[in-house]
Amino acid sequence: MKQTWMCASAFALAAGVLMVSCNKQSLQADAVTMQTANAVSSQARATNSFYGPQVHIGNGKGRTFILLEKSGRPLEIGIEMTEGTMYGLPQDAHDFAAATFILPMHQKAQEATAFNHLSVNWNVDGHEPPGVFNIPHFDFHFYMTTPEQQMAIPPYEVNPAGFDNLPPPATWPLAFFPTPGGVPQMGRHWISTSFRPPFTHTMIYGSYAGRFTFMEPMITRQFLMAGTRADVPYSPLRGFPVAGKWYPQTYHIYKDGGKHYVTLSNFTWH
Repeated sequence: MKQTWMCASAFALAAGVLMVSCNKQSLQADAVTMQTANAVSSQARATNSFYGPQVHIGNGKGRTFILLEKSGRPLEIGIEMTEGTMYGLPQDAHDFAAATFILPMHQKAQEATAFNHLSVNWNVDGHEPPGVFNIPHFDFHFYMTTPEQQMAIPPYEVNPAGFDNLPPPATWPLAFFPTPGGVPQMGRHWISTSFRPPFTHTMIYGSYAGRFTFMEPMITRQFLMAGTRADVPYSPLRGFPVAGKWYPQTYHIYKDGGKHYVTLSNFTWH
């Protein structure tokens, strides 16, 4: 589904991965350990859970949720999916609409964070570049725009100026770089220099018309079905689309009680 941006990104990926040193890997490992411990303690402090409406995905259902402390600080935001969501998914790689699932966020989530809704995109054959992302996977887009604004993004050829209008450099997340081109109903994609094939999961940012518009954990179906836990810190934005909101810095993938979860946590206020 990613089309244009992935075709030209293979060379950028190869150059970007060389920038990460052994020392950085050690620091990241320490950060993951600390974040996992923090996530456990955060769960224990959670006092309120708020859920969006259920949406059919494949043979199952998914819904967004947010965990809030009494103070209003979010502990975790994400999607909860039943086991059936891994089956009965569209098999036509060209039917983009059938493979896109829009999940509203609860009002409490919209009030506390900059996220408006979640768009789940199923890629039955993956996408470019070959040998990297061309395996079955899900894109979990946490949008900081409305569904109407998301759907109004045209193909790159229709409005290249919208895609090429990048956010101010001072706001860019460290260790992420923009890929060429763009994708309709999404925008331009930004990849982390820490990405390492083979692809199982990674964080992506998105931008359009001069602002960052989404955060996207991209995860293979195989990794989700295995039920393996992942707690991964990533470079946060340095400029924020909406002031006075909580912004996450870590993504999580896990299975609990027979349900799959893809979530964001480790929030800071901006």
